[in-house]
Amino acid sequence: MTQREHIIERTSEMFVMHGIKSVRMDDIAQTLGVSKRTLYEMFGDKEELLYLCMSSFLEKQRMNVNEQVRSAASILESILHGFLNMMQYSDVNNRIMNNLQKFYPTVFQRIHKECGEVGRTNFRNAIHRCVEEGYLDEKFNMDLAITVLYYTAMGVVARRDFPYPDGVSPQKAFRHIVICFFRGVATTKGLAVIDKFVEENEMDI
Repeated sequence: MTQREHIIERTSEMFVMHGIKSVRMDDIAQTLGVSKRTLYEMFGDKEELLYLCMSSFLEKQRMNVNEQVRSAASILESILHGFLNMMQYSDVNNRIMNNLQKFYPTVFQRIHKECGEVGRTNFRNAIHRCVEEGYLDEKFNMDLAITVLYYTAMGVVARRDFPYPDGVSPQKAFRHIVICFFRGVATTKGLAVIDKFVEENEMDI
């Protein structure tokens, strides 16, 4: 690991643990044992360092989710696992993104745009594979469906003030949206995978 990579990794941990606003360049320099001059020479300013740290932090999350779904028996099952695993990061990600939007809106816009593009592209590619392998019906507006599901699901993940019915948690609402979407566009082959997934994960849908 290079010095630059080490600084990004350790600073990411500091931002997540102590909060984006409260961590100053002085704190980073002192904790990592480097000079502020070195930080500014390597990263320019705090906003650029913050951007690189958050990009790295979110990329590691994506890699962890990908690793968790690697053993799935089918592409459809891996998508379902991927959506469920996303919820484990929702609280910390919400806190980070809310702070970014409030205190560093330029960094927020960069991260939000790039993560959205990566997420939608990966999701679209996986949906295409599901269609090709016979799990999903090819006779639906794929781009429209992907957009609606993506932003609906992300809204559930991001918002905590949504008026859910009594006894319905954000996690349950998220699972319900995802499962209902895939059931609506699944073939008979796909429905068998979904029903098995729901049963094995003891989901109350």
